[in-house]
Amino acid sequence: MKYLIQQIILIIFYLVFIEFAQACYCFSNPHYYNLLVEEDGIYLQETVKDMNEISFVSQSKIRLEGFKNKDVRVISDDGSNTLVLSNAKYYFIPQSLESTKVNKFTPLFNENEVSKIVANHFFLVSGNWYYASYYAPRGETYKQKIPKLKGDLEIIVNFGDYKYLLKNDNYVYIYDKNDNKLEKISHQGNWEIITNFGSEALLKDDNAVYVFDNHRDKFEKIPHLTPSQTHLFQSLYFLDRNNRYYLYDDDTFYLINLAERFKYTDITNEFNLQGKYDGFTKAEMHTNESSDSMDTKDGLIWLRLGDSFTPVKATYLNAYKDLYVYHNKVYANNRDLYDFIRHETAPPDPCYGDTLYKDKSIDLSNVKNPRELHRPLFSVFSDNQQQYSLKEDPFRLEKKDPYAYPRLTTKDHIEIKEKRVFIDGQQLNTDEFKDTPIFLGSIAVIISQCNYISSRDIMDYYYFFTDSKKVYAYINPEKNQKSKVLDNVSPRNLKVNDYDTLKKLLNILLPPAKENDSF
Repeated sequence: MKYLIQQIILIIFYLVFIEFAQACYCFSNPHYYNLLVEEDGIYLQETVKDMNEISFVSQSKIRLEGFKNKDVRVISDDGSNTLVLSNAKYYFIPQSLESTKVNKFTPLFNENEVSKIVANHFFLVSGNWYYASYYAPRGETYKQKIPKLKGDLEIIVNFGDYKYLLKNDNYVYIYDKNDNKLEKISHQGNWEIITNFGSEALLKDDNAVYVFDNHRDKFEKIPHLTPSQTHLFQSLYFLDRNNRYYLYDDDTFYLINLAERFKYTDITNEFNLQGKYDGFTKAEMHTNESSDSMDTKDGLIWLRLGDSFTPVKATYLNAYKDLYVYHNKVYANNRDLYDFIRHETAPPDPCYGDTLYKDKSIDLSNVKNPRELHRPLFSVFSDNQQQYSLKEDPFRLEKKDPYAYPRLTTKDHIEIKEKRVFIDGQQLNTDEFKDTPIFLGSIAVIISQCNYISSRDIMDYYYFFTDSKKVYAYINPEKNQKSKVLDNVSPRNLKVNDYDTLKKLLNILLPPAKENDSF
């Protein structure tokens, strides 16, 4: 019996884990919303695109009940709700087809009552400021007066749509809309947000740079920074992505770690001990998949190793600034270059000699275009003509199957040069084109839903072009660069980047089981 109970607990844990894993790993595609005025009414249109931001996945619309007047004007949009003016009244429309199906729209204020609107939520009504929002799950409009707030209003930063840093003619405030609490924190000045991390934000005024902790409603002055000289730089090192930043002015340098609740560490003295006396603002910061570096423009590159920077007399291979050249040897990793220099200058170990050291410089003899070689992904190199993977014993770059990593960027880049077409750097076969290609658009079809194994849906991608005489389709062009000609389609009157047009072209290319749409 005890064993059976243990088995049941394990099964329940497994099912919960699978559900949790799917929820964590599946990323939703970007959704876009638009209001359409048609003969029979006002519609909210939802367009879903692939993560490449080019290919359509779906498009649908729903009629907005209750809006009799077609003269609907969009006032502002906060990404969740659209504020519109209709029949001389303000309304919130949720950006969700599901919410729009069941909700009735309640007017916020009459047009003649409102003298100013700030950031989709703050309304100056008959001399009083109100905060207003729309709670889509309940279909409720929420508004409340802020009696202590007078005069002009400007939002410095929004912390997660419930807490705001505001300023008027005289003071700076924290406003918590959940408690309708307005707290004065400073005299008005030339406040500016450097960046908002959600739970924390970096700000500056004329005198200092501050970090604001949203959870504690606390400002903390970051010492030794001159606001007018302060720079913020984000690391894109694959282990630090979204967590590590550099904050510096001319004579002070901080590491910022968001993973540790905005911990900032002053490493200025480490630079000074190694002879760094010129200002930091004169240098250039660079980030790459293997780590980060700083170019001081004096023949030195400062390599980041752990939480420190170390200077080396090296150069960058090219303008991408992610591969290093040292004594005619090429290195792709900060630690590899540093270890080689240390091995070169340090005496051999008396016990082991040179047997433990391995030179990790990279042989580029197989690279077609070394002048463009860079590292778009940690395990992928590219020279904009060919992809390569790094092999060992000896270290060398070898041609890589492009199917393994078809996308080197999140967003597709469509480029047309005379009769040549490139999609994300991959040249297509356009031999059949008679004139300069015109990109009609792209549509994606889901062939396998995301799950705990795959973080994204598995898609087939269809790209359509025309040369004004025929229509051409490329299916998964990263794998097959040759087009298919749609002989039975006239390019006349085809709309560019139009979902209905692309859907009809797809149905001609791949006829549905029961019906075949055609022009």
